[in-house]
Amino acid sequence: MIIIFTARNSIGETFTITKMNVERMKQEERLFCKSCASPVMIKAGQIKIPHFAHEKTMKCAFASEGESEEHLAAKRQMMAWFCYQGLPVELESYFPEINRQADIFVNGKTVIEFQRSTVPISEMIQRTMDYLSLGLEVHWILGQTLKKDKGRICLSAFQQAFIQFDQKLGYHFWHYSVEHENCTLYYHLTFEKGNRFFASEMPFSMKVSFSEWKKKIARIITRHAYVKRDREFERQKICFYYAKFKKHGQFMQKLYNAGYYLHYLPKEIGVDLEEQFLVMTPAIEWQFDLWDNFFKGLEKGDTFSGECFLESFQSVVTQIQTIWLSPNENLKLGKAYISYLISKGMLAEIPENRYRVKRKMTFTNNRVGQI
Repeated sequence: MIIIFTARNSIGETFTITKMNVERMKQEERLFCKSCASPVMIKAGQIKIPHFAHEKTMKCAFASEGESEEHLAAKRQMMAWFCYQGLPVELESYFPEINRQADIFVNGKTVIEFQRSTVPISEMIQRTMDYLSLGLEVHWILGQTLKKDKGRICLSAFQQAFIQFDQKLGYHFWHYSVEHENCTLYYHLTFEKGNRFFASEMPFSMKVSFSEWKKKIARIITRHAYVKRDREFERQKICFYYAKFKKHGQFMQKLYNAGYYLHYLPKEIGVDLEEQFLVMTPAIEWQFDLWDNFFKGLEKGDTFSGECFLESFQSVVTQIQTIWLSPNENLKLGKAYISYLISKGMLAEIPENRYRVKRKMTFTNNRVGQI
């Protein structure tokens, strides 16, 4: 049976069940599901959280939304915190206009969605668009356990979908721990490699006021983390990985058919920049395709526009799916690559957002010659 926390009585009054009001709820003659209007019953034992459940197996619009005990506990804990702030809060608020049910609805204008299970990212995006269509404010909070390793956090593709950007906080996301009953802001995310990020952490207790939260956030200062990189060593690791695990893959086949050898590619191809996490395409693949489609046709002294370069860049990458980041967020990676090539003396910036080729990329093996 589906587990729900809110129900309506026969005259339309809405109730949210808690341990404190279970006996009061039992005094109601009949209670009904807010979404499908089917009768519900009270389930309140010694172990499980008090909740409502459909009396019979019904075709409810949300009957497939099974939730774990941790998810249910998180919603109750968050509701208690909002109540502590003196804000009107409702669990499982149903919006018939968009056929959506929000985990938490605060102050008549803000939707809080707590996500613990892995679902299609496109579904979270659509839910967000539906709420925004009603003029509501939306916040997504990640509830999955985060893997940490040697001062880094490891984020799966699904977990990265919660990342958003702010000028002060940089790339960041919110996480909630049911076990510790606290919310943590991970901010100033800096990509290292693979799925690993450096990040600053700021925990928030659910036992203090929101004004204290705001004071802590106000103390955050804008900064840019520096990650020392050994480009040559990173390239060696990439070549080893492709040679061992992807030697029959499409990229290696493309190199072979074109007469190129992975280890002899120019050192400017295969560079993991801090913005690399914004695309799913590996750096060595999109940078090779970018040379093949764009740089190969340029000679020393030629010029090109930034717009033309970014158009070619977007044609060779696939952006990650996120709830909040702009569809053009990956342009930051393209611009970062331009800056890298300038720093290596390959390009020079000239007026009107144009660039001049100072030298061509060269293979590391002399017999191959210049690209």
